[in-house]
Amino acid sequence: MRITSWFVAVAVLAIPAAGYAQADSQKPPATSANVDFGVLPAGPIGGPELGCTQTGTGIGGPADPCSYMLHHLTPEEVTIKQGGEVTFQIHGGGHGFAIYEVSKDTTREELGQFLCEGEDPKTIEHPQDHVCNLSAANANKVHEVKDGHGQVVIVARQNVTNAHPDNRVWSPENRLVSSGGMQFLNGGTVPAGPGSNGQLITYQFLKNGRYLVLCINRVHFLNDWMFGFVNVTAEGSE
Repeated sequence: MRITSWFVAVAVLAIPAAGYAQADSQKPPATSANVDFGVLPAGPIGGPELGCTQTGTGIGGPADPCSYMLHHLTPEEVTIKQGGEVTFQIHGGGHGFAIYEVSKDTTREELGQFLCEGEDPKTIEHPQDHVCNLSAANANKVHEVKDGHGQVVIVARQNVTNAHPDNRVWSPENRLVSSGGMQFLNGGTVPAGPGSNGQLITYQFLKNGRYLVLCINRVHFLNDWMFGFVNVTAEGSE
């Protein structure tokens, strides 16, 4: 598989944007989609009654018990035609990025049980009800993540050294692309919207199927279910 990359300037901060494509001899007419990857908080995520950090740079940081509420993709799932591109804009800190192909019957609920068993964190309103919230034990242990066919797609090996590659969800087998392995991606200084200036990553999907897009930050993915899907329809299909 051949991956090509290029860089373009992003407004305001001129942050580099990476582009990737799966190798294919024929490129069908492309469609596109945009996904916000994470959330940059403009203020406290919740009130003091929830225990959320209220002031300073710690808002939304790794010690904020409400930070899990920021760890999601918007929209969580997109569908494009074969040959189309999806651009992911990074928001907030501590994010890395990877894509894996999964079976078409892979669901969020089933996959999430390989990460943190129980309720989807995006539905949890109180930090105390999130069983894996800020859990170093869950984030650092071994996880085998399977798709809807029961095939192992990702192996998050035990974090022994807290250095690369242990400190990321680093599973090269079956991986299509990754970014933010050594240093996390730049989430910018402006929340999602027309003036947002977070780093951009664009990937071109030249094969139909279903793709898992995830944050390779161990806490974000394994504790907080920070992932989404891209569905790619075959050329000529509706």
